[in-house]
Amino acid sequence: MLALRLAVFAILFCGTCGFSRFLFYLLNDCDPPEELVGKFCAAVLDNDVNGDGRVDGSDIGKDVLKYNYDGDLCLMDEWEVVNRWTCRYGFSEEYGRYMYNSFDVNQDGRATPDDFVTFNFTNADFLMAQYSRFKNAYCGDPKNRESPIDMLQCDEVDKLKPADIKCA
Repeated sequence: MLALRLAVFAILFCGTCGFSRFLFYLLNDCDPPEELVGKFCAAVLDNDVNGDGRVDGSDIGKDVLKYNYDGDLCLMDEWEVVNRWTCRYGFSEEYGRYMYNSFDVNQDGRATPDDFVTFNFTNADFLMAQYSRFKNAYCGDPKNRESPIDMLQCDEVDKLKPADIKCA
């Protein structure tokens, strides 16, 4: 009985010091790419669900199902997007929140698959959009360079040129 109490205490206590995130990553197969170009390429791979060389609204409507951790398939909560962008792609929590805010394309205050109906990019254009958004829109704002992950990744993207952005 004492061992059970200690185990419960350890789980509750360690949940506040990173253990819960470790457990989440372990259970959700989190293994993000090391390099930034790999993160951008993973986004292309994930979003071209049918493999036709285009990222369109129907592809993204299927991809956002991978953001579902709470059983509500119709709405992406901020914490779900943050988990996906930190776990799958290895970006900072701040960038995950930034992405959540950009997902509400129709500005109705909700992030849903309906926000992406009009999307239609070639994979090459979608890849460049990932790079440009991160480099210019996100890292271009000095307040987005405060977390240690953002500092490293923004320094990395500053060194990249558009010609460097290729998926193998």
